[in-house]
Amino acid sequence: MNWSIVVAASRGYEPGLTALLNSFEHYHSKGPIIFYLLNLELPEEFLAKYRDKNYLRITDLDWVNHPQGGRNTAWSTKIPRFKFASGLDGVVMLADADMFFCANMDLYFRIAEAGFIVGGANGSNFRFHQDWRDKYQIDVPDCFDYKTICSVPTIMDTAKHGEVWKSIYDHKMTIGTGADFDLQNIFMVMHDKLGHILVLPSQQTTGIHHFMLKQNTRVIRRENKLMTADGLEVLTVHGKWWQQGWFDNLMAKMEGYCREDEKCLKEAFDSRQLLFDEFNKWKNFVL
Repeated sequence: MNWSIVVAASRGYEPGLTALLNSFEHYHSKGPIIFYLLNLELPEEFLAKYRDKNYLRITDLDWVNHPQGGRNTAWSTKIPRFKFASGLDGVVMLADADMFFCANMDLYFRIAEAGFIVGGANGSNFRFHQDWRDKYQIDVPDCFDYKTICSVPTIMDTAKHGEVWKSIYDHKMTIGTGADFDLQNIFMVMHDKLGHILVLPSQQTTGIHHFMLKQNTRVIRRENKLMTADGLEVLTVHGKWWQQGWFDNLMAKMEGYCREDEKCLKEAFDSRQLLFDEFNKWKNFVL
C-alpha cells in the first residue's frame, strides 16, 4: 500500500518547512513514504534545494476564491490540501508546514493500514448540539465526541475514510464556515468514524493547550531523546518557532497557568528551550 504525507506551504513558512523536510529526511527518507509539497508561491531558491529529492513531489497551487469573495493565503493553502489528500491512494498523513518530526512514524502508518484513523488529540472534547448545527450549517447529530483530534497530524487510509477530508473541502468551498479541526471532528461523527479513531496524546504530537510545557506532560530529554514527563515518545512538534512573538507568547500563557509557582515556570521555560533547540537543529541541519 502507498504511504504519503501532504503539506501545503506559502511564503513565510520557509523556516518551518526546512525543519519539517530535514527532520523527515532524517527519520523517513529510507522508507516508502512520498512527501507531497503543495506550493503556493514559495521562492524558487528555496524549492531548488529540495527538487532533486526522490521522496519529494512538488505541486503548484492556484489561488482559491473564498465563497464569500476575495482570496487569502491561508484559504488557498489549507482548503485544497483536503481534496488533494483525499484523492491519493493508500495511507495519507496530513501535516502542517510549521511542524517537524522527532521520531519515525512508520508504526502509525501501519496502524492506519489496518483501518484506523490516527490523530493528535485536540486536548478537549466536543458536545455537538443545536448551536453547532446553527453555526456550521451541518445537520450533525447530538453527540458527545470523546475522541476529538486536531486536523494535523492525521493519518488514514483514504479508500476507507477519505470522505472525511472530501467533506471538509466541499463544505468549505460551498459555505465557508468552520475551523479545520472543528469540521474534521464533525465529519468524523457524520461519517460514523468514532469507532475507528486512535487518539495520540497532545504532548506527543501537537502541543496544543501547552501540553508540551505543562508540569505533568512537559517535554524533557532522556537518553538524548525527547520524551514527555509522563513517559511518552515525542513524535511531532507543531508551532511557529521562528517567530519571536509566537515564541514569547508561550511563556506569557504559562505564567497564567503556573500562578507564580517558580518550579512550574522553570520547567516550562526549560521545555520551551528544549523544543526551540530541536527546531533550530533541524532548521540548520545540513543534509
